[in-house]
Parts: sequence; C-alpha cells; structure tokens
Amino acid sequence: MKKNSGNAGRSAFSYNPLLFQRSRGRALSRAEKSGLIAAGSTGILAFAVPILVPLPLVFFVLICILAPLFPGFSFFYPVISHGRRDVRQISLTFDDGPDPVATPALLALLARYEFCATFFVNGTKVRRHPELVEAILAAGHEFGNHSYSHDGCIMFRSPSRLAQEMLLTQRCLARHGVHPVFFRPPVGVNVPAYAEALHLSGLKAVNFSCRARDMGNRRVKGLARRILRQIQPGDILLLHDTAPPGAPHNVQLWLAELEQIFHALKKRHLKVVPLGALCSSSCKKNHDDLSEDSIHFLN
Repeated sequence: MKKNSGNAGRSAFSYNPLLFQRSRGRALSRAEKSGLIAAGSTGILAFAVPILVPLPLVFFVLICILAPLFPGFSFFYPVISHGRRDVRQISLTFDDGPDPVATPALLALLARYEFCATFFVNGTKVRRHPELVEAILAAGHEFGNHSYSHDGCIMFRSPSRLAQEMLLTQRCLARHGVHPVFFRPPVGVNVPAYAEALHLSGLKAVNFSCRARDMGNRRVKGLARRILRQIQPGDILLLHDTAPPGAPHNVQLWLAELEQIFHALKKRHLKVVPLGALCSSSCKKNHDDLSEDSIHFLN
C-alpha cells in the first residue's frame, strides 16, 4: 500500500489547533453555528450588559466539552444513532473485528437465527484476515468502517489523519468489492475533527443507542441482562466480535450471552434488519461517489 505524502495531507487541510476546519462545500455544523451565535452574542452584550460578556462563550465551550460524551448527539456533524421508534425492528452491529476466534463462531450463531448483522471493521484486521472478510460476505452480512488502526487516542488526531484512517480502510475493503457508507468512531466518541474527515471520505457517521458497556468483550458476564433491560424498537445495538481475554471458556460464555439476546429478540418480536434498512440507506455505494478531495488520500 502506497504511503500518503505529507504534502497531500497539507494540501487538503490547513493547521488549526482547535480542529474546527471546514472545506468548501461542507454545510455548517450545529457546533459551528453555535460558535457564531456565541461570538455574536458576546459582541452585543459588550455594548448592552458588559458583565455578561463571558457567558455565551463559556456556555459554548461547556457544550463542546460535553458533546463527545453523548454518542447520538449531532453537534459537530450529523450522527445516526437509531432508526424509527414506531417500528419493531433493530440492527445488530459488531465492532473491532474481524477476529480469527470470535468471528467464525459468531457467524455460525447468526446463521442459526437467520440474523443479518453489520460488522464495523478495522482496516489492519481486514488486511490480516482477508478470509474472514470473505466469510462475512458469503454469509450475507454488511460492513461498516471503524478506522484503520483503532488508535486509542484517535479522537485527538488531526482531520487529515482521521481521513486517512477512514480511506485506508475503504481501500482494504474495496479489494473485496465492499464499499461501506457508514463510519463509526472508535469508542463512539464524536469530536470536531471528524466533521472534515467525514466530508472528505463521503462517509456517514453511525453510532448506537443500545450497548452493554462490555469494554470490547472484556466484560461479557451479564451482557445479555444489560442489553435486554434497555433495548427498544429502532435501536442500533453495539456489540463486539473480538475474543474475550482469558480462558478459552470465555468465548463460550460470550456466545451463550449472545444466544440469550438473539432468543429474546425473537420472543419479543423485534425484527433484526440490516443497518442500511434501519437507517433508510444502503450500506454499500459505488467507489466513484467519493469526493474528489478524498481521492488523493487513496493514491
């Protein structure tokens, strides 16, 4: 895979320490609109009530700090976190794979229940396990983009780095004929820098509305109970298809928890549908739909 040149990154983005960058053609986000309103309000208050001048900016900064903590909050960019609440259907999504131990076992379980899932995969693992990508495809499941490296500090990276992470994963999946339209930020944290990266990559942000806080399958005991006490129609369910650490029987424990969830979904008449159907959008698109600005990251 050809490395991206530093000049390519600089040609698409100018340095900005706050990471609020905006390329031509991207609509203003709620955050950017709020910032403009806060700045305008500060100017007005400077003449009317000087003592209140700091309040709009303090309020704006507070929202910016808290917004990343809410996965479904479309503050920095549009985020899909659930489908219609008046239809008894949900979507299953699995992050951080594919995994040579967990993914084959999960595919077998999904086949037993005839459920379709969306796998939000990491580019590095796609390169490492191409046979698992083919197995997921053969089983009729869908793919989402979950970054290339799943860097634990990815939310602090520049927009150019984030765009590269997205587009490198797109490139890895394109070798299998797969072109996802959905991207899920690692850890589900929404930060301003993703707005520009999403615009350049042509991807849509999808998070979740139901999760078990399983810590990437490091906390699988009681997973079914935590999910089933909160799941409701329209939910996008976040799970993981990574092998639980520790003894081999932990994989069986994880599968048993998943089976409890799958059985309960059928019993509650909650239909499992593809993510694209839940979001009224296709999970695949033609590679040619990528914006011109994004193409040089792939070359």
